[in-house]
Amino acid sequence: MNGKILLTIFIAIIYIIGATRQTAHACSCLPPRPPAQAVAEADAVFMGQVISFELINNGQSRQAKIAVSKIWKGERRAVSEIFTAANSAACGYDFQAGETYLIYAYDGGDQKFYTHICSRTRPARHAADDLKYLALASNYPMALGNNWTFFLQRFQGKYQDNLKDSVRVNGKLYYRFERFREFNNVLLRLADDGKLFMRLDTTEQVWVDFGAKLGDEWPVIAPNKLARWTVQFQSTTDTVKTLAGTFTKCYRFHFRFPGADNSWDEWYAFNVGPVKRINYGIALFEYILESAILNGTSLPTSVEEENPTRAIHQFELLQNHPNPFANGVTVIRYRLIKAAPVMLSIYDVLGREIKTLIQRNQSPGEYAVSWDGTNKRGEKAPSGIYFYQIRAGNLTETKKIVLTP
Repeated sequence: MNGKILLTIFIAIIYIIGATRQTAHACSCLPPRPPAQAVAEADAVFMGQVISFELINNGQSRQAKIAVSKIWKGERRAVSEIFTAANSAACGYDFQAGETYLIYAYDGGDQKFYTHICSRTRPARHAADDLKYLALASNYPMALGNNWTFFLQRFQGKYQDNLKDSVRVNGKLYYRFERFREFNNVLLRLADDGKLFMRLDTTEQVWVDFGAKLGDEWPVIAPNKLARWTVQFQSTTDTVKTLAGTFTKCYRFHFRFPGADNSWDEWYAFNVGPVKRINYGIALFEYILESAILNGTSLPTSVEEENPTRAIHQFELLQNHPNPFANGVTVIRYRLIKAAPVMLSIYDVLGREIKTLIQRNQSPGEYAVSWDGTNKRGEKAPSGIYFYQIRAGNLTETKKIVLTP
């Protein structure tokens, strides 16, 4: 009896030692970042269904092929394949084929994107908090390199909100704007509850609140307390037409300045951010979005039908304008007579693909897409002659485009 007890104790000790050794080599995670921080730190955030999940590189890692259904950050083509470690002990994420996931991915520096079990990657059915935040955060997408160019109609001039860099203040992540409205060197952060905070010097205040109720109001105070506005949340259903496209279900905020002509309205669109601003001063000044660079993608990428009541009688690819073009963007327009899978790409004179601008199913109508003169890696293409080609179902048409220095 004593021998059996000793044997049992010995086996238990061996088991504990073995378990301890395994634990020492197992993946260990800190609590996951809150959604706002996780989105800011990830290189791509998107939702998609796992088509396949298999070992690669002689069992050293695993690859998930994803049918991307929605993307908040990153480029769609770059995240159609996600890589992770070979097993959970090495922090590899265990995807299940057929399941839909919300994925936080990171650029590995080798033109591949990776995720792991310590990220906020999770099945979409368990991602309610993340999706709630993303629904709000998408009203002002922030990532290094993002900028918004506005056209000032009255003076035929331009104005730019330029996101310069990021910085942490008291543990909070802010994005620094070189210029934001009439203020210089402004820090902005979007909180989990949809409040867009502006920080000037040591003062932080709510600029706009995407999570507010219609009719809610709050104060905004200018630097050195030289002016004070009352901001009111007025609409979530406005349609705004701009040079960059037509945007629906826009949020509208009214900045009211008592006793003087210093009031204005601002409109924000989902996945785009600010699209229009009207200043009501001595004269009316209207700023409308002309173009934007968001997460490496240029706007306008596509525009809804400009005149949905107009019948389209033929498939047509129009000449880009301006042509030739140098800095900025050139706009390519086309017309579809029927629904079709559409691909619009730029090629050099040797027939090599430079960049694909559109690749998706589209309904009948008129569309526009812009090219900023960059290749698929975001690098400026050399000046010269290029061709843009559209394929819509079994129809194909090609035209010449000239990029100048």
